[in-house]
Amino acid sequence: MVQRTLPPLSTLRVFEAAARLCSFKNAALELNLTQSAISHQIASLERNLGTQLFIRKPGRVELSQKGTLYLSVIQDALDRIALTTDLIREAPVKGSLTVQVYVTVAVRWLIPRLHHFNEVSPEITVSLDASLLDWDFNPDHADVGLIYTRTPERARVSYTLLRKERLVAVCSRTIAEAISSPQDLSHFPFLSISGATDDTAIWAQSLGLSNLLHKSAPRYDSTLLAIEAAMNGQGLVVVPHFLVEADLRSGNLMIPVPADVMQPGGWYLAHLQRRSNERPIREFLRWVQSQ
Repeated sequence: MVQRTLPPLSTLRVFEAAARLCSFKNAALELNLTQSAISHQIASLERNLGTQLFIRKPGRVELSQKGTLYLSVIQDALDRIALTTDLIREAPVKGSLTVQVYVTVAVRWLIPRLHHFNEVSPEITVSLDASLLDWDFNPDHADVGLIYTRTPERARVSYTLLRKERLVAVCSRTIAEAISSPQDLSHFPFLSISGATDDTAIWAQSLGLSNLLHKSAPRYDSTLLAIEAAMNGQGLVVVPHFLVEADLRSGNLMIPVPADVMQPGGWYLAHLQRRSNERPIREFLRWVQSQ
């Protein structure tokens, strides 16, 4: 029997994430660890191997020549383990699906429609992994991710474009009635969202109103809270149209200045390529596309 002398498997998982993302910080976010823990694990692995896997540079890391060689082997090994695990996993797990989704999208779009999926696929139990944070798809936490990105290019991840979305500035009826031209927008604050994309800047620049961004405005931790604040007359907020469709129909929100501005990225359903043929993923993708 061959005697295997392997480093701790936990360090290999950390190495793969850090090498793939070229960032200890992003690896920490993906694996739900601290950046310090990532650094310690990588250092431990390098001591175990007796060689340097990363070249540390100010604000970033790069793989060494041996690190590049090691990454290809480790990725292949982890993929084989994951694929075989999926094949032998007990059947009941195949009837469950964890969806990673932004909390705003979950509350304002997915949850109100989810009973339709339960009707067409009652044998599949859906769980939501929702977060206030701006993150990319994490296959360690979820089977699929309903995400927004400008760069659907991550290795070994399949991205299905669901929609390109129009940006709208919305506000309460009271504020909308006080706005008769784009210049009137300067009298009201634009609500800002911590960690959000530059949607407001893109929208304002399309109207030649970049000065709007210099106006002091309340800041919120999520798009969900900012939309609620806008409904309560706290100011205007720029959001993707599909998140406020119901409120626009009901009159809880209004569009004071129409503008045909598209988000630069797209909304995608992401999942690991090797899992494309799994029935829960196929059925959920088909259903989301129908919506």
